Amino acid sequence: MIPTLEFIATEDALALAGARLAQSPWLAIDTEFMRVSTYYPELCLVQVATATELLCIDTLALPEPVPLLRLLEDPGREKLIHAGRQDLEVLLLLAGIVPAPVFDTQIAAALLGHPDQVSYAWLVEKFCGVALDKSQTRTDWKRRPLSPEQVRYAAMDCWYLSAVAGVLKEELAANGKLGWCEEECARLVRPAAYRAEPELAWQRVKGIGQLTPGQFPAAMRLAAWRERLAQAANRPRGWILKDDVLLALVREGPTTRAAVAGLPGMPPAFARRHADAVLELLHAATAPAAVDLGALPRRLAPEEAKIVERLMAGVQERATALAVVAPLIASRKDLEAAVRGRRDLRIFEGWRAEVLGEVLRAELPPAGDQR
Repeated sequence: MIPTLEFIATEDALALAGARLAQSPWLAIDTEFMRVSTYYPELCLVQVATATELLCIDTLALPEPVPLLRLLEDPGREKLIHAGRQDLEVLLLLAGIVPAPVFDTQIAAALLGHPDQVSYAWLVEKFCGVALDKSQTRTDWKRRPLSPEQVRYAAMDCWYLSAVAGVLKEELAANGKLGWCEEECARLVRPAAYRAEPELAWQRVKGIGQLTPGQFPAAMRLAAWRERLAQAANRPRGWILKDDVLLALVREGPTTRAAVAGLPGMPPAFARRHADAVLELLHAATAPAAVDLGALPRRLAPEEAKIVERLMAGVQERATALAVVAPLIASRKDLEAAVRGRRDLRIFEGWRAEVLGEVLRAELPPAGDQR
């Protein structure tokens, strides 16, 4: 039976609820946040369920919900989530740590052969026989007051997690995959996965693989600089400068303020404010430190592309044999990076390395001996 839903917006109510939640060895967690006009997600609600509790905590009214934070920090208390990477990111910003340990039902389902992006609603209907109401998907979670329908919609996204997780854990154990899931969930709580390092911002620039090797250093400098501006202003990086304009700057290599301002798509205000900095970054004499130019996302040579296709076929064969969705074992991006020479990839670690060992060894040279 679903318990009475409680909306918590005062410290006293949260203290009482926290004492009750502390009696449970696990917490089912979901969040609602907004990330439309900001760089960092704005947390609006944290929904929490146990076997006897169902809460929506208003983090706009309670920006430092201490009793909740203590429970999230407790390594002896399992946190149940679904597709929880973004939830963990926003909770890291709230708590200063990534809550652990976690069990992610989307990861678990993918290891059992369900689609790798399977929805929570689909799992709830399959395992609990309940069709969730999805009428509030476009809610502005920053608006107050929230309607009872909006609060209930948010709460239902965590209430059934325990039942779904229970079924999935049994199936994983029966198929010898529970350890795989634990490994995947451990990867999910690595703090480094959520650090937006400006020096790595070039990896998120769409189309950067079309640049020549000689153009990469300037693109890396520009991307890192743009990332710092976005972080400082708390605005989306595309609001600072769009990817296609950043790449155009690198390709065209303007040498004057007027040339920067005249580039197609260049925002006039950006050019007025930042043209000098852009020119300095474009024509700096030093390359970014610690860059492995052999691992950059360059266009693959024809023979390398053939290797990727053979690897993809090998991954699919293993996925079929193990009843696991292929992208969870290895994505095309993973395999392309491996062919380019990278070895710091998930396919060379843990259960994936065991599953793909023969496939990888048949096509790739050992580390330190890239072709």
